[in-house]
Amino acid sequence: MSTSTDLHEDTLQKIGETSGHVWAYLSAEGPVTITKLAKEVGEKKDIVLQAVGWLARENKLFFFEKGRNKLIGLIDEHGPPEP
Repeated sequence: MSTSTDLHEDTLQKIGETSGHVWAYLSAEGPVTITKLAKEVGEKKDIVLQAVGWLARENKLFFFEKGRNKLIGLIDEHGPPEP
């Protein structure tokens, strides 16, 4: 039987792995919506959102609006692009 500590560790592992997939996808494809990101990464939206939070906390992402859409992109070594 799994303990709550095991569940916590499994969840953190999943979020960490997913953040790597998110980073790789954004690096290859550029900015996208969270809905498209979750679909393309092939993970549940709540896990993708947690992975996005992880990367945002590490200052690896920028967020912006384009029309009615909110997009997420990677910050490169020069910072986020100019609006």
